[in-house]
Amino acid sequence: MKKEHGQVTGLIWRGVEDVALYKRLEKYAKNHELTVAEAAKQLIRQGLNQKK
Repeated sequence: MKKEHGQVTGLIWRGVEDVALYKRLEKYAKNHELTVAEAAKQLIRQGLNQKK
């Protein structure tokens, strides 16, 4: 797999639960006019900021 510039982490989506979660992420991205990667970063940022 060829990595993009700046890519440090890849997520592997396997199994029914992972695919269902990915579909939710895709829907979230579409609803917020983001790419899936941008949506994932946004949600991770929000989750980590809540834990402060």
